[in-house]
Amino acid sequence: MSTWTELKTHARKSYRLADEHDHSFKVVFKYSGGRLQAVIVSHYEAMGRLWVDFSSACCRVDRMDPREALEQGFNLAVGAICLDGDVYVVRHTVLLDELAADDLQIHMHSVARAADQIEQSLERSDRLQAPMPGLGNELP
Repeated sequence: MSTWTELKTHARKSYRLADEHDHSFKVVFKYSGGRLQAVIVSHYEAMGRLWVDFSSACCRVDRMDPREALEQGFNLAVGAICLDGDVYVVRHTVLLDELAADDLQIHMHSVARAADQIEQSLERSDRLQAPMPGLGNELP
C-alpha cells in the first residue's frame, strides 16, 4: 500500500465501514454468540514516516488492574495493551509503505480477536467470582 487514500479505498471495497473520517475508519467484526468488536484504523506521521494504527477497545480501566493488563499484553501475538483515557485498547502499528493490501485483514482481525479474547476472559472471571445461590454465598 503506498498511500492512505489507496488503503481506505481498498478497505471501502472489502468491508462495510461503520465510520469514516479523513484520518480514520472503523470496521466492526461479528464473532460467535453475537459478540461485536470494533477496530479503528487510523494513520499519522512520526519520525518522517507514515504509520497505520489498528486499535480495538477491550475493557474499561476499572475492569482490569494494571498488573493484569501487562500480563495480558505479554501474551499478545501482535500489538500491546494501552490505556486510552479510561479504556484499555489493544493497539498495533505498522509502516504504511510496508502494508500490503492483502495484509490489512490480518492486522485488523488480530487486533479485534485479541481485544475480544481479553473481554471474554474478564467475563469468565466475573462469572467465577459471582456468588453461587444455595452455597452460603448470598449477599444479605
